[in-house]
Amino acid sequence: TVLPYIVFSLISSIGRLSLEDGKKLAVVSFLTLAALWGIALTTVAAMSLSLPARKSGSFFSSQFLEPQQGIDIVDLFIPSNPFGSLANNVAPAVVVFCIMFGVALVKVESKESLLKHFDTIVATLFRVNGFVVSLTPIGIFAICASAAGTLSLAEFGRLQAYLLTFGLGALLLTFWVLPMLIATFTPFRYRDVLAVSKNALLTVFVIQSLFVVIPMLADGIKKLAERYQKEGVETSAHPDFVIPLAYPFPHLGKVLTLIFIPFAAWFYGSALGWLVYPIFLSTGLVLSFGKVTTTIPFLLDLQELPSDIFQLFLVSSVFAGGLSDLVGAMHLMAFTALTVCALTGRLRLHHGKALALVIVTVLLGSAAIFGTRTLLLAATSDAEGKDAVVGSMNPMLARAPETLLPESEPNPVPLREGQSILERIKERGVIRIGYRGGALPFSFFNAQGELVGLDIDMAHELARDLGVSIEFVPVTLPSLTQQIAEDHFDIAFTGLPATTRWTLSVPLSDPYMNLTMALVVPDYRKDEFNDMDTIRSGGPFSLGIPSGSFFVHEVQQKVPLARIVQLESVAEFFEDPPEPIDVLLTSAEGGSAWTLIYPNFTVVNPRERPVRMPVAYPFAGPDAEFEEFLEHWIALKRTNGTVDDLYDYWALGRGAEGKERRWSIIKDVLQWVE
Repeated sequence: TVLPYIVFSLISSIGRLSLEDGKKLAVVSFLTLAALWGIALTTVAAMSLSLPARKSGSFFSSQFLEPQQGIDIVDLFIPSNPFGSLANNVAPAVVVFCIMFGVALVKVESKESLLKHFDTIVATLFRVNGFVVSLTPIGIFAICASAAGTLSLAEFGRLQAYLLTFGLGALLLTFWVLPMLIATFTPFRYRDVLAVSKNALLTVFVIQSLFVVIPMLADGIKKLAERYQKEGVETSAHPDFVIPLAYPFPHLGKVLTLIFIPFAAWFYGSALGWLVYPIFLSTGLVLSFGKVTTTIPFLLDLQELPSDIFQLFLVSSVFAGGLSDLVGAMHLMAFTALTVCALTGRLRLHHGKALALVIVTVLLGSAAIFGTRTLLLAATSDAEGKDAVVGSMNPMLARAPETLLPESEPNPVPLREGQSILERIKERGVIRIGYRGGALPFSFFNAQGELVGLDIDMAHELARDLGVSIEFVPVTLPSLTQQIAEDHFDIAFTGLPATTRWTLSVPLSDPYMNLTMALVVPDYRKDEFNDMDTIRSGGPFSLGIPSGSFFVHEVQQKVPLARIVQLESVAEFFEDPPEPIDVLLTSAEGGSAWTLIYPNFTVVNPRERPVRMPVAYPFAGPDAEFEEFLEHWIALKRTNGTVDDLYDYWALGRGAEGKERRWSIIKDVLQWVE
């Protein structure tokens, strides 16, 4: 019901203006609204500074595979098809079209019949909205209950960041900036403005309905006008006309809720770049013509932030909604006072008050920003440490009996002449499996000292299917060929690229998944390596590549300026590089996991289309029987969803997303549910 309501109410409000009244009123109202919106947008940008830098890595996301898409400003604001914009929920384009339609309607003489129909439609949509709103308490209760039951203390601590920044910004605007702005440009005194508005402010904060206090605000402006009445100038009727005119347009409280978008970016461990703010703020302002429940999800999608956080916005609105309406009431007071004084020739600049407004605002704003920043630094922690992140990842599948050999050595039971590898495995009851530690998230040791990871779960799945135990043998890529030749393991669960080089060097199974090429760079340098054109124009740089990486050839072709530094492992780049290295080339899945341990790094995709490579397991051979068995086994695991489940769990991080169940009276005391 939101967009249809916007269409008819906007057109009706604007189209009802007469040509004579509209010209002067339009100029004055536009300039006043523009000034107020400018104050609100500046407050949003300024209060975003109160969010301290939060270093936090993240698991690989499937969004990484999507081609990078820029924002088309023309399509966003100027619809080629307004009905298409309505159907696709492109609110900015709908609002712009309705404003243009309403302005054009002003000059139409026989518009009353149309406006009457529009008024009827608006009233009908208002009633339909009422049906939906009647269900709101149930929905809000369910959302709050779900959040209370799943929100961790750390996440709740971060939610306070939004409530603090929004709350302080709202209080600063309501009780200082806006009333002092009125006192600076009108004859009304700061103290008188607060006196006539206090009842309306208290009422709107409690009942959270701006519409209800419009008569109270109009009455307050009338009292101010009568107190400072200028002879020969009639002002008593102006508030009744100006306030309803301003009501359909976004008030400062709605605009201030845009702070939630920088907060959401901060919540997930990133930050909006300052180059994004002009588009973000302008888009948010236009979207504010509609409901905030439409604005926030659209902006979250626009900034490619997870939409799940919108539930936190709804939860916080229980408190923030009252503050938003509080700012909205003072916004209507300021808009009406400034517009009425401009229309009656009583708008004057008081230089002393203007200087006080600027100085005190800067002091109060700085205190709010740096005070909040200091408090948040003390109340919230950075990304979880290495032990916490790695320790949260535990095996997904059932385990077979296992033994970890301290060093690699040949199989104590050599193959007999004519014996296949599969026959030896069944006779011994043991399969020897090669592994590489420190290959997040495929094979690594968690905080409990267990060897875990995607490939390790696959190894246990193979051993359980064969009904045997496992001897894990440590392997390295440089010695892999020699270890195979000396019969150190039956199969190595360490994925290798199915490239010509490896296919000619060692026997490889069929590919079991695809990995995505990516760069790992320090957070502050991500813009230098975010696209290929910037990389090519940036001059020479050092590129760390783990030995045996399958993306080397791609890089040498596309970026000839890169000086390649061979690394023994990915961990060497973060912990003890042989020389200063600018960038690491690895898989996006593995690099993302490493950023959890080293959150001052981030993963970037410099290509418009991701480069992907199939990976397979090397095995001892040649052995036709064992190769055929592995072919069927991998096909089975891909078909029955085992590989996909493991990928979701380890690469996408669902193994670290578990929510601890809260203690519950219904479950733990009454035992009504399990």
